[in-house]
Amino acid sequence: MDGMGYPIRAVARMTGIGLDTLRAWERRYQAVKPERGERGRLYRDRDIHRLLLLKEVVAMGHAIGQIASLPEVRLEQLLQAVGQPRARNSADVTGGAVPGSLRPLFKAVEKFDAPGLDRELGKLALAHPPRTLVHEVIHPLLRRVGDDWAERACSIAQEHLVSAALRNLVGGMMRLYAPSSASATVLLTTPSGELHEFGILCAALLAAGGGLRAVYLGPNLPAAEIAASARKASATAVILGVISENPRAEKEVKSLARALAQGVELWIGGREGILPEVKRQPRWLWVPRFPDLEKQLVRIGARF
Repeated sequence: MDGMGYPIRAVARMTGIGLDTLRAWERRYQAVKPERGERGRLYRDRDIHRLLLLKEVVAMGHAIGQIASLPEVRLEQLLQAVGQPRARNSADVTGGAVPGSLRPLFKAVEKFDAPGLDRELGKLALAHPPRTLVHEVIHPLLRRVGDDWAERACSIAQEHLVSAALRNLVGGMMRLYAPSSASATVLLTTPSGELHEFGILCAALLAAGGGLRAVYLGPNLPAAEIAASARKASATAVILGVISENPRAEKEVKSLARALAQGVELWIGGREGILPEVKRQPRWLWVPRFPDLEKQLVRIGARF
């Protein structure tokens, strides 16, 4: 079984599909087949994912009776067939026009339309696997927002709007893609004083999408807490995100390296120029870019 079980009322809130519609899709069309528990039907994450796909395809004009039995891959193909052009890579976003797939996101941000932003991100999440979502949606979006903020074209409130939406999206997808069994476990966080978490959120999504167990602890944790959590989780590697000028970061990283159990690897991601001593430490692995991270994830068992 994948994830916890959700009752039908919770599913209605999560998907935006009415209770009567949910019941009809299940009983009349067998669109999903929830498990039966002591308190009634329990929907799993895979059911939520399928219902969201069906909802989007129905919104395109297809009758539920015609699509209810289609596999998820076919539903995704129907969505992609009418979708806007995809961003090809991160460079498309910087210093130029916004790729077609990201334009609705920026329109929602401009209007402070939080539900619209969630909806557009949800569509992209349904259409793309985690790795593609990170490289072609989340990372380009964050870079563009960061550039706009630096040029004062984006307010702090708008940046926070995007941050909240992406945190919810990545957290939900991590749960959806979490494997029931995995060859390795990675633990992800940032050291004390580092509050920027999107690098490790994306890293966690990549790890989960590659079939590894990703334990995400959030940002700003002291070295002793990280080391203790790594022991309890039997982590193969600890992945730290460090991107800001944090005078405590280097001391925290050194403390963590000493506290980690024998055999636990320490990977550090961040922008160039941060922690110059890191690159000279053979015990620490520097993974500044997502392709570098992916190579190491594959080394410990991930499959992309």
